[in-house]
Amino acid sequence: MRGLAHIGVIKALSELGVRPVVIAGTSVGSLVGAALAAGLDWQDVTAIARSVFWPSLLRGENLEKLCQKYLPETFEDLSLPFAAIATTLPAKKAVALTEGRLASAISASCALRIIRRPVSREGQLFKDGGIACVLPSLACRELGAEIVIASDVWELSSLLRVIRLDPTKPRGDRFYPAHYRLAVRQADLLIQPSVPPVGYLPGSIAVEKMIAAGERATHQALEHLLEAKAA
Repeated sequence: MRGLAHIGVIKALSELGVRPVVIAGTSVGSLVGAALAAGLDWQDVTAIARSVFWPSLLRGENLEKLCQKYLPETFEDLSLPFAAIATTLPAKKAVALTEGRLASAISASCALRIIRRPVSREGQLFKDGGIACVLPSLACRELGAEIVIASDVWELSSLLRVIRLDPTKPRGDRFYPAHYRLAVRQADLLIQPSVPPVGYLPGSIAVEKMIAAGERATHQALEHLLEAKAA
C-alpha cells in the first residue's frame, strides 16, 4: 500500500512538466514504474489502483495476472528503458532486470520476505528487490539518467526520520544499510512521502490519501531544493 504514494509523486511531477527518460523500480515501485514506462499516465495508474484489492497482490499469481492485463508482455515492448530491481538468492545481491517477460520480473521484485516464495527466472531464484536495494537511484544512472529523482516509501527510513536520524549525517548514517546511503547520494532530488495510518487500509479512501501524500511530499522536496539553491 505504501507504494501507492509513488502515483502522487508522478502526478505532481507530470503537472510540473517533468517527464522521465528512464525508470527503475523496486518492489511495488517496479509495478508503478513499469506502468509509467509502458506509457500510462498517473490517471491511468490511479484507475488501476482503484480497481484492485491491493492485499490480493501479495500472491504472485494475482500480481502476474494484473501485469498481463495492463502491461506489455516484455521489457522490449515498453515505451521507455526500465529496470525492475530484484535480489538474487542465495547471494542476496541486487540485480536490475531489464529484459524478458515483464510480469515475472515484477513478481520477482515484489516477492516479499516470508510472505512470498522466490521467483525463478531462467534458472535463477529472486526475492524482493528491497532486500538488497530499496531505492534504485544507481540503476537509473546505469540506464543513462543525468538527473535522478528518487521516490522513497521505505518504512524503515520513514520511521528513522521521525526520530530525526538522517542517513547523510554521522549520528544517523549507521542506522541505514549501505545500499540505502549510496542511493541517497546518487539522488539529485529525494522525495519521501509521509504515509498516513489510513494508507494501510484497503479501499478507495486509502488510495486517495496515499496519492495525496506523494503529491504533497514532491512539492515539499522541490521547495527545499529551491531554498537550498537560493542559499
